[in-house]
Amino acid sequence: MRKLNKNHIIILLISTIICILLSGFIDYENSVYSNMDMNKYIAMAEVSPGINTNIIKPFVYRIGAPWIAGLLPFTIPINFLILNSISLFFLSLVFFLFLLEYKTDTSLALVFTIIFQLNRYLFQFLGWNYFQLSDTLSLVFLFYSLILLRHRKYLALLFVVIVGIFIKEYMLMLIPAGFVLLYESGFKRKELFYFSIISLILISIFIGLRQIITAEVGGESLFSQYLTQVAYYSNPIFLLKRFVGAFTPFGLLPFIFYKELFMFFKENKHLFVFVMTVIILSFFGESERLMAPLYPIYFLFIANLISKYFSFNFQNIFKSKKVIALILISFLTSFYHLWGIIRLPNKYYSLISAVIFSLIVSIIFIMERIRNVNAKRID
Repeated sequence: MRKLNKNHIIILLISTIICILLSGFIDYENSVYSNMDMNKYIAMAEVSPGINTNIIKPFVYRIGAPWIAGLLPFTIPINFLILNSISLFFLSLVFFLFLLEYKTDTSLALVFTIIFQLNRYLFQFLGWNYFQLSDTLSLVFLFYSLILLRHRKYLALLFVVIVGIFIKEYMLMLIPAGFVLLYESGFKRKELFYFSIISLILISIFIGLRQIITAEVGGESLFSQYLTQVAYYSNPIFLLKRFVGAFTPFGLLPFIFYKELFMFFKENKHLFVFVMTVIILSFFGESERLMAPLYPIYFLFIANLISKYFSFNFQNIFKSKKVIALILISFLTSFYHLWGIIRLPNKYYSLISAVIFSLIVSIIFIMERIRNVNAKRID
């Protein structure tokens, strides 16, 4: 596991603070937000260290983050703000480590971590709605568990998944990809045994929480959620929002560079299984944020494209006009009509900006591929 450089940590800390401030902070007392998930987490934190069973499914089972938020000595909103801000910093660090783990150039990994922090549908949203601490923490634990599994750190992995499953059910996504990763990398019988035990413990806790904690109010079962949401996949607009819009301004690239995507997954079959698992589980909701577990893999693929087609000195990457252009475009697409200290007038401006900047980024990458191919022909 590669060690973090002190300068990189400082840069990511500063960029995290800046991006959190850019996201603004939700006016949680505004009646407009009365039906948002945050109200359930607030109600759960208010009875910590007890358990509030007057919360609908599946939120009632996500006891970890609200329980911690309720234990701090400040007001509930301040507790969530502090914990979420710290968690966003660690999310950035783990995202950076994930890219490094797959041999992304250090400077390029740093650039894409900053670009990730500017994503309006995930990082910016989580900065704005800091009550979504469960989402932030679960992503930290999920991404870190993938790194631990690659390094066969089974004891640490066991601890991470146990804590993670109490925060959110995201940890279940690890299981299918984990077995494929072991198969790909060559495993010993005892390693298969260790991961099988960890998987059984993870599933047991997931089921056990639903047996021990009885929700006294409504909410949908997982099967009902699936039937409700899967119909959206026949809607082209929904598909564009989910698979393109969520990754603005890079959302078109996997479709344009589909051959490279195929080779990327051919070399990393466990990542393909992970992606398919996330997509299948995303049937249980509608928001673009359900694609959040895909972000490091998405950016890992984009980083591979840059390494393959772009020509610049990685040691002076921040002096590259192309890299500066990508960061600037990502900054401009971070503006949204629902959150942020700078808000666009309405959803149409958000849509127009997403389309225009996604096309610009696509053109940049296409031109670089053409230039690269032509240069090879001349050689």
